[in-house]
Amino acid sequence: MPTHQIFTNTVSSINSYLPAVLKEYRSRWEIEYYVLHPQTKKLTRKQIKVSRIVSRYSRKADARRHVGAMVNAINIKLAGGWNPFFEGEDARMYEKLTVVAKLFVENRKKELRKNTIRSYDSFVNALTEWTNKNCPDIYASTFSQSQAVRYMDDLFARKQTGITTYNNHIKMARALWNWMKERCYTKQTPFDHIKPKPKQKKSRILIPLTTRVLIKEHLQRENPHFLLICQLVYNCLIRPNEISQLQVRHLNLSEKYIQIPAEVAKNHKTRLSAITPEISALFKELKIDKFPPDYYLFAGDLKPDKTPAGSQRYGKEWDKLRKKLNLPAEMQLYSFRDTGIFDMLKSGIDDLSVMQHADHSSLDITTIYANHHDANLIEKIYSNAPKF
Repeated sequence: MPTHQIFTNTVSSINSYLPAVLKEYRSRWEIEYYVLHPQTKKLTRKQIKVSRIVSRYSRKADARRHVGAMVNAINIKLAGGWNPFFEGEDARMYEKLTVVAKLFVENRKKELRKNTIRSYDSFVNALTEWTNKNCPDIYASTFSQSQAVRYMDDLFARKQTGITTYNNHIKMARALWNWMKERCYTKQTPFDHIKPKPKQKKSRILIPLTTRVLIKEHLQRENPHFLLICQLVYNCLIRPNEISQLQVRHLNLSEKYIQIPAEVAKNHKTRLSAITPEISALFKELKIDKFPPDYYLFAGDLKPDKTPAGSQRYGKEWDKLRKKLNLPAEMQLYSFRDTGIFDMLKSGIDDLSVMQHADHSSLDITTIYANHHDANLIEKIYSNAPKF
């Protein structure tokens, strides 16, 4: 079988392809070239049948001229880095995992809150670091379940990774792979079979009235702005992360509420949180309502400013207070919210009202807070139990 070659069959300098040549067989003509397969990393043969084109010509020389131009065009593309495996409906299957993961975060920025985006950024950074170290050129489509298990094992082995972080990484990994699957970057979700670790019981404890009085007296003298934050968590049941993103424009003292917009709220739903006369008076005393509408309620020094402080700043302030007053480690800033829900339920406010005020999705979640230990339970039963 005679073979007419337009180019010699030698491997290119970077070993990513063998140039295209024309193969003339008795029954058919075809263009043949080899190109690096992105998954197997081996040179793979590609063929283009040209017999139909050749049949249009009465002279073979004219047919060779036509097909030769096609061969030259293919080789120019190959020399420029073109790879046919990266074209068509399967092209996305050969995108690097690290690249697609960044695209995922950019895509979600339009939908998620800033704090959630920070969590996804942290997740993608951890995944990218591990991938660059263990399988730097891997595609999203070839990341396997065994690699997912190795990644999670290595993550949990780090000292700073607890059960909550571990389980959150599984959730975010599943969200990433489901997104990639929908957009044809992969056909599998390797994290689906990895089970979350059992959650540890929350270490937070309630803050009793005597301790709240102690905290209030101290903060009234030392840091009234932080006292206001504590009261917003306890009375208004606003989460610290939500407070950190609230602006003066969200405050409505005349109507006795603070608006928590959807982009700030944990559950992505706008709600109005009722404020008490005590909180309203403190807002006025600190003249917070007099600042420009776009100022954040609590900035770096916990006073209104253009740049938010972030809830981490509140945590540092709480740690300082806790050490100053010798409070137990289980008594945290978020404990004010637990305590507020517990006290409201015990004070006779109906469950549905507490559920709505706490921004819970169901009564089941709200009633969990009623199961906290009540230090006065024995005395209540002793004094108020009906007679036999």
